[in-house]
Amino acid sequence: MPDVYAAARALIANRLAIATQSGDARKADAYADCFTPAGVLQLDGQVLSGREAIRQWMRAPSVIPAPAASTATPAYVSHHLTTMRIDLLDEATATARTYWFVITAHGPDHSGYYDDRLEQLAGDWLIAHRRPRTLWYSPQSLVRPA
Repeated sequence: MPDVYAAARALIANRLAIATQSGDARKADAYADCFTPAGVLQLDGQVLSGREAIRQWMRAPSVIPAPAASTATPAYVSHHLTTMRIDLLDEATATARTYWFVITAHGPDHSGYYDDRLEQLAGDWLIAHRRPRTLWYSPQSLVRPA
């Protein structure tokens, strides 16, 4: 049985990496497909329910500003996943807490963690519920709330 759990943890970690890279690249379909069909993305002040709502949110204009024509500085966001704890609740459900920090062209921007609940559907681990929490913002953050 331990091999099954190790394999599940590896698949879950890979799913979380795919979601992170798809989100940074604003690949709406790839990001939404990391969620179950009824998946929930619980943001501060906004709850998105279902893949289509998540896909539309990802397709909306980004809060990351486009670079000004007068500067060569690229605009980008790069989430880096760090410490990860995955708890398998049974053969088809798991929870994960993953710490992250974000780098932009200006340097460290903000950091926090994801609380995720995952479900295995047809042999694939998908996010059923995600709640990101930001713990720190740089004074120069591109996404710092007003």
